[in-house]
Amino acid sequence: MRKRTAAGLLFAMLALILDSRCAADSAREAIELCMGTLIPVLFPLFVLSAMLVPALGAIRLPLLSKILRFPEGGGGLFLIGCAGGFPVGAACVAQAAKDSQLSREMGEDLLGLCSFCGPSFLFGVIGNVLSLRDAAVLFVIQLETALLLAAFRRHSAPGSFQSGPEAISLPEAVRRAISSIATVCAWVVLAGVAAGFLRRWLFPLLPKALGILLTGMLELTNGVFALEGLSPGLRLPFCAFFVTFGGVSVLLQIAAVAAPASLRMGKCIRQKTIQALLAAVIAILVQMLGPWAVALPLLVLIPKIAVEISGGVCYDIERKEGITNAVSQKDGA
Repeated sequence: MRKRTAAGLLFAMLALILDSRCAADSAREAIELCMGTLIPVLFPLFVLSAMLVPALGAIRLPLLSKILRFPEGGGGLFLIGCAGGFPVGAACVAQAAKDSQLSREMGEDLLGLCSFCGPSFLFGVIGNVLSLRDAAVLFVIQLETALLLAAFRRHSAPGSFQSGPEAISLPEAVRRAISSIATVCAWVVLAGVAAGFLRRWLFPLLPKALGILLTGMLELTNGVFALEGLSPGLRLPFCAFFVTFGGVSVLLQIAAVAAPASLRMGKCIRQKTIQALLAAVIAILVQMLGPWAVALPLLVLIPKIAVEISGGVCYDIERKEGITNAVSQKDGA
């Protein structure tokens, strides 16, 4: 294994030396992406999320937590992921785990379920490449896939989301945000250089659709702009897959913010892959049946919601056990 790793690293170094222009151009594009998009959008969100995480335990969304099978009080993490985009939700989960608000197992379980493509990218970029209607459909689709996966996954996250011991000051939040955004940008540059070499030397040898698929799986933004080379019937399913999966670049960003909390990425990668496949299927149904088909997954979630509501009212196990214990103690007395 070490010999193979060493051989791969030597090959990569040789490629950088022999085709330094490709490496430089790809790195320059990645740096422009960081300076023009990631830092302006993500840095303020990182600062605000760092200050908000300690108080999230006080936000109680019991129905959402039950449907998602999240720990009690963890629904706020899901909402931050919906609004903040990659990798803000994952950064909040990692920060909560690092501050002992979540267990390590719980943090790994929530890492992929709280990571979404943000509304700013969907409506600002995809809305121009496809249409605003498609951007809205994609936003709903990615939320539905997370809800489906969370609601019906085998194991739910136990325990509750505890409030942080104390609030984080603005200077400390800025320090944490600087560390997070620097790590994220470093991974973006590395992924951009790798994608540049693949686009130059490998993708031209592949069928166009496969090359575009691999481009989007490597880096979301380049994959979205490459959709113009596809037939109109394939653009929405491909884009749904890209948006929900996020790409290797986004997974590396999530890994970067998860590393300080010692959160492993295996479960997150599996979750994002399953979500991306579900999203592509739902997008195909939308292409075949029309925009209303985006509501089909809700037909699966409605019984789950009904069960949770009725269970909370009539079959609250903890409440029943408490009543039973109280009656037993009274009878014993």
